[in-house]
This record gives sequence, C-alpha cells and structure tokens, in this order.
Amino acid sequence: IGTINRLVNNTETVKTDVLKQIDQVSKWLFVAICTMCLATFLVAFFYSKFEAMDSVIIALTCAVAMVPEGLEAIVTLTYSYAVKVMASQNAIVRALPAVETLGSVTVICSDKTGTLTQNIMSLTAFVTSNARYKNNVDANDRVPVNFVRDDTYLAERAQHEMKKSGEEILAAGPNNPMGRRGHNPSNHFTVDSLHTSENPEDAAKPAHPDDNFPFANGESPTKEWIQSALSCGVLCSKCVLGEGGGRAGEIGNPTELSILRASYFAGIDIEELKNDCPIVAEVPFSSEYKFMATIHEPAASDNAPAGKYIAYIKGAPDRMVKQCKYQAKGGVGGDDNLDEIDEQYWIEQIAILSSHGLRVLGLCRAFVDKDSVKTGEQLGPEFVTGRPEGKWLTMVGLCAIMDPPRPECVQAIKEAHGAGVRVAMITGDHKDTATAIGHMLGIVDEKFSEAVTGPELDAMSDDEIRKCVLTHNVFARASPQNKIRIVKALQAEGQVASMTGDGAYDFLDQNFITFASTLFL
Repeated sequence: IGTINRLVNNTETVKTDVLKQIDQVSKWLFVAICTMCLATFLVAFFYSKFEAMDSVIIALTCAVAMVPEGLEAIVTLTYSYAVKVMASQNAIVRALPAVETLGSVTVICSDKTGTLTQNIMSLTAFVTSNARYKNNVDANDRVPVNFVRDDTYLAERAQHEMKKSGEEILAAGPNNPMGRRGHNPSNHFTVDSLHTSENPEDAAKPAHPDDNFPFANGESPTKEWIQSALSCGVLCSKCVLGEGGGRAGEIGNPTELSILRASYFAGIDIEELKNDCPIVAEVPFSSEYKFMATIHEPAASDNAPAGKYIAYIKGAPDRMVKQCKYQAKGGVGGDDNLDEIDEQYWIEQIAILSSHGLRVLGLCRAFVDKDSVKTGEQLGPEFVTGRPEGKWLTMVGLCAIMDPPRPECVQAIKEAHGAGVRVAMITGDHKDTATAIGHMLGIVDEKFSEAVTGPELDAMSDDEIRKCVLTHNVFARASPQNKIRIVKALQAEGQVASMTGDGAYDFLDQNFITFASTLFL
C-alpha cells in the first residue's frame, strides 16, 4: 500500500483545459494592462501636464480598474453548479476543476473486478458427457429454468486460442497455478498440466451428439436432476452461503460458493440436502493434491447399493479425470447410466472452458463400503488416489465459473462508445479471463482484438507503450506501475484519460456506471 501511495503521490498534476486557458488569458491581460498603464501615464504626464506622482496614481488606478476581479468568482460559481448537478447523480467531486475534465475525457481506464464485473463468482455453465447447460447468473428467482440445455454454448475454443496447445491455454487462463497479479489466489483447484489432442475438434465431440437424454436441447432440466448433478459441489464443501444467496454473511472460497449459489437459485434447499446426507468422513482439501472428498449417508434418490456410502470428490479437473473409470451419461446417477470415461473429451472440455477465461472444477462420485470408513475419520489423499482397484470414480460434470459482467456496464460502455469515448480495462487478472470479459462488455472488437499483459508492458520502452495504448483496450496481469505508465502514455498521445476502480490498486473509488453517466451531463 505504501508503494502504491508513493507512486500516486509522485505523479505530476496536469492542468485542465480551462485552467490552461485562464493562465493564457491572464498573461494577455497582464501585457494589455501594463501597456495601457504605461500609455495612461504618458498621456497624463506629457499631454495633460499632471505631476509625475499624480500621473503614476492615475495610471495605477486605471490598471486596477482593468483587472477582472469577478473572473475567479464566475469560474468558481460555474464549477459549483456543475458539482451540484453531478451530486444529483450520486457523483461526488473533490476537486472542482475535475468537473471540466470529465467533459473532455477521451479514454476511460477501468479496473475489472467489482467495477465492470459483479465481484461474485458464479457458475455460468455445467458440462456433462453429452450436453452443456447454461445458467442465468443474473436470475433472482429460485427456479430450475435458470438452467437451460444449450449445446452451442461455449462449445468451441475461443477464437484467439484455436491453434494453441493445452499448455499454452493453461498458461494464459484462470486455471493457471499462478494467481491473479497483486492478489492472493482464490482458485484453489488450479490445473497442473493440460495435454490436449492433436485434433481438438474431434476430441470435443460428445459420445452421443444427437442424444436428447436426459433433456432435449433448449429444454430446462428438472430440479431433481440439478440437485443430483450438483450435489457433489454442495455436499463436498464447508462453505456457508450468504443470506438470500448473496454475499452478506457468506463464508468460504468464492469458487466453491458459486456452486452453492447456482443450486440455491435453482430452487434446491441447501440445508435440507445437507441434513438428508450427513457427512460420515472426509479427505480435507490440500493445495498439494488439489481436491477434497466427503463420505455421506446416501439419500433415497442416490439409489445406493445396500451397505454402501456415497463419496463425493471435487477438485482440479485434470486430476479428477485421471482418477475416473466411468462417466455419468448425461450427468444422471445410477449404475444403468455409466459409460467408460472418454478422457480426451473431458480434457478438451477443460481446454475449451479455460480458453474462455473460466475457472473449471470437476465433480465426481462413487460408492464405498460402509465397513471401510469410520464415522468422523479424517482420511488421507490415498483414499482417493491409492485405491487397490486403481481408477474408480465417476465423472459427473465440469463446472465453469466466472465473475460475470454487470449488465448495466454493457449499456454504459455502448453509450460511451456512442459519445466517442473509448473504454480500456486494466486488471490484474489472467489474459484469457480479461479478454473474455472484454468481449462480453464490448471492449474487445475487430479493432482492439487482443490483450497485452503487464510483463509485456514491463519489457516495452516508453515509445513502444505509447503505440501499444492506442491499439489495445485490455491490459491483463497489470501492476500499479503498469497502470500509471498506461495513463501517462495516453496523455503523451494527447488523450484525456480517466481512471476508475474499486480497489487499493486504483487511483479513485468510483462506480463505473456513475462515472460514465457524468460524461453526458
């Protein structure tokens, strides 16, 4: 924080256009008044024959009369009126000249998390062995129709990642073990390696592409199916959902909470589900093996064989795939719906979702003998990875998770573009995540199609950055130093740049919608 404070305090104060014009007018007034003062003295002394002292007094009196004493008051009153208008729009201005600058802004530089996005990790898609389900992250009603089967949703790699290998996609995406720059990583289930097929298009095809099981494309699943498919994410978790599904009072990792939130808004009673399936034993999460497992008393709907507990395992998707022998057809439970796992299909799905800047979490389940587990036992990772039968889990599906854009920001950015104001996003997040959010917001387009990272900016000279800021709208993995260099480069190119954000890494605390609306006052 001290470093950020020093960087901001060492920035040069730039005068606004009005202040520059006032300075210019003041210089011309000074020259004009001095000229008139001299002329008045000469006329009074030589033409009117006044004494020298009287001539000086007359000249000074004329000079004082010519000074526009009301100019400062008029400018201040004008600024004050503008501040009052902005205050009516919930925009508070600390420095009066900033009012005039807002009307001259050509580029808005904004943070991403919490400013352009909702700052709530949300389950946006769920992928099964033969289908893709899109979740309405903006829904307020607790109904199953928030989920809709849409097999075209995130069905292909992002355009800019088409020709990349799995390792290259992993390096630029949110499943990279290296966390968001400047922040502690909140994604504990990162992917270690991703060896994709040489033919990703073929690998991405499900085993039953025309299968309407259990629901046809375009249909919404039932509440029972959603509960069965997501029960692993709900039960294999120690997180506590916030009041009304919101953030107030929530406890736990944001990635895990997103599954609980999606289940809650699908109409599932979280507490009832946990009471019906109490935990018997568990494998606690560790960053070493990147998964956690819980053993439960099965519910009637689980169709568990006699003498069996049900085990739910949730973790890094690449590690989950390696431990799976089966896949649940269509995400449906029961031995009648088990297929041999298609590892290349699941690996390619991880690559596809990662290329769109999504965090990915694998959900698995299996049955275990009751006499192999003691109630309250703390199990080690070998319970999952060291089974004598080898691979034994059933892959249910992949959870695709992201911090979605604010819907109102999309419209605000569109209005800014209509007014000729460019919007740039500067974030500490991963490149693919930033690019994906940029596409959704309308910041990334044909003209500004790529993102540039902080390390790439660090390697650039000042002249190279000046060129870069005119051709890129998305700056990922950026540090506070990068943000200052970006703004200075824009100013050097004659742009009037503003900075808005919601964190310690930003120059001011401002809501993007409020900020954008002030440009049109």
